[in-house]
Amino acid sequence: MRSKNDKVTATNMDILDCARQDDLTAQKVEVGIIFQEMLDTATAAAYLAKNKVPIATALRVLTGSRRKKSGGGNG
Repeated sequence: MRSKNDKVTATNMDILDCARQDDLTAQKVEVGIIFQEMLDTATAAAYLAKNKVPIATALRVLTGSRRKKSGGGNG
């Protein structure tokens, strides 16, 4: 019979695996953003889809304002 502590440990391992995946996904998203800026949204979307970035993430990144443009503040 397993104790509750065993279950917590397994959950923590799942979180660590997820964190590794999130870092990789974040890197793919950054590349997608660069593709969008340099090429176009369709190319970026195709790259993200090919690299198995979740569709909800890809849509949020490619359609939303994800970064503030740095400016002189005189606007």
